[in-house]
Amino acid sequence: MSNSMYYRQALGIIEARRQNARFTADEHLREIEQKFPDIARRKRELADTSIALTRIILEKPADAQKLLHQLKEHNLQLQAEIRSMLRQKGFPEDYLSIRYTCPVCSDTGYVHSRKCECLQQLVRDLATQALNEMSPLTLSEFSSFRLDYYPDTPIDDSGVIPRSQMEKIFLYCRAYADHFRPNAQSLFMIGNTGLGKTHLSLAIAKQVIAQGYTVLYGSVQDFLRDINAEQFGRVADRDTLGLLLDADLLILDDLGAEFDSNFNSATIYNIINTRANQNRPMIINTNLRVGELEAKYSARIVSRLFVFDVLRFRGKDIRQLKGRL
Repeated sequence: MSNSMYYRQALGIIEARRQNARFTADEHLREIEQKFPDIARRKRELADTSIALTRIILEKPADAQKLLHQLKEHNLQLQAEIRSMLRQKGFPEDYLSIRYTCPVCSDTGYVHSRKCECLQQLVRDLATQALNEMSPLTLSEFSSFRLDYYPDTPIDDSGVIPRSQMEKIFLYCRAYADHFRPNAQSLFMIGNTGLGKTHLSLAIAKQVIAQGYTVLYGSVQDFLRDINAEQFGRVADRDTLGLLLDADLLILDDLGAEFDSNFNSATIYNIINTRANQNRPMIINTNLRVGELEAKYSARIVSRLFVFDVLRFRGKDIRQLKGRL
């Protein structure tokens, strides 16, 4: 779907919000008219002040300034009386007002012929949702993460017990999701394939999405393919790179599986560097070892990655273990 289609979809959503806000206000007014006609009478009188204002502006009487001042005072008095009477009857003071989702643009999507931030954010959200739906990944749960798949004795000369290490990582990731903020620390998950890096990063994603933040997740290779197609004109009117830079949380899966090219390397650095400079968090996963990372990427990319909180996954390939059960 192109950006223009997202804009049309977003404008449709905003117009529906506007109509719903007006319908709700009309319903509230009818309710008040039936139960409390004195309040409704003042509300109608308040509406009449707009007609009086228009008449003064058009007719321009000699005492226009005096009349405008009197009209303003009368308007303010009526508003105060309505708020007071509603409050006494147990209603919110703005019960008869049209409560738009976006008070800045009154759910029109525009402010003085310029796109309102609510419209632009909705377009980004729709595009992000569509991009996530194209990903083969599905969100995971912390509750389904199994520590018993990890050995409870060392498996190499490091002396590290994988299960203990992974318990610390699991608790860290769960706390990270619980306390996520748009300026949270970025995470770099490193370890062999099949150790749960994707599972935990997507468990974080699910919880962060539930808190109302935007999350983009996908493989580095897939994102780079889309960006390449857009940059070189094979796909028009779409901005994957912009979405990756703007998301509250970006999850890049399987760093290192992409093809080697100057374009890919420059794009990866651009994403990491830009988000780091803007304090926007990322979760990056890789199956490569430190030496392999240093051989594949420039020093400026590797140095950025190790400024993140580094989570070193240890154990044996869980997918292989599951296949034996």
